[in-house]
Amino acid sequence: MMTYTALKFAYNHPTFGRSIAEKSQERYKNSVYYLWWEFLRRSDDYKKCCASAGMGIMKNIYQDFGDVLSTDFKTWWQTNERGAYLFAEQLPPKFQPIQVIPNEVTMSQVMVLQVPMALPKRLLMSEFQKILNAHHAGKRGRRNNVSSTARYPVTGHIDTDALQKCLRVYDMKIANPNMPLWQITQDCRAIKREAFILNKDTKKDVSDKKMILANTASRLVKKAKLIISNSEHGKFPY
Repeated sequence: MMTYTALKFAYNHPTFGRSIAEKSQERYKNSVYYLWWEFLRRSDDYKKCCASAGMGIMKNIYQDFGDVLSTDFKTWWQTNERGAYLFAEQLPPKFQPIQVIPNEVTMSQVMVLQVPMALPKRLLMSEFQKILNAHHAGKRGRRNNVSSTARYPVTGHIDTDALQKCLRVYDMKIANPNMPLWQITQDCRAIKREAFILNKDTKKDVSDKKMILANTASRLVKKAKLIISNSEHGKFPY
């Protein structure tokens, strides 16, 4: 049985606020877990699965994520503590002497050492540091996704602004399939303002900018499709 706490998410978990002002800001939309939910909602296969009450090729993911289309994110996240069930980290075992060999679940999170207590404490600490460096995957300043105990750990580099940008461009492309790619990028403000096409631009400037803008949209749509595909397999974003 996993024990959850709001403090044990690898990334900032969504908060919904109580006051009208807090609710209107919708800060939860900056959460990587909200974005996971949004990208999964774009999956055509998952839409079919939701429409068929969890049947089809996506049924295994559906068993955990449920219907992401029929309700809002707050309801989805809070129903049956779904957000914690999917994304919270299991509280780690205590740092303590052990009397018996840990069970299989705990063994995946700990390393059992034999410590010769007759040796000097300074030497033991030095040897322990060497062993820890050799076996611990974490690095200073980096989240250790490898050792995450969440059912669905977030993997890869996380930039929520970039993920939101991908989503905006993808949605615009789906909603307007005939819109020029360069215009999609500009309308979505998915690139620095100096790259926008202006009335004062020469024909060459316009041509050069359109190419840059179109390439940007193409790249972001391709990335969004990859993230959607990953979400279908219980991965996010990469």
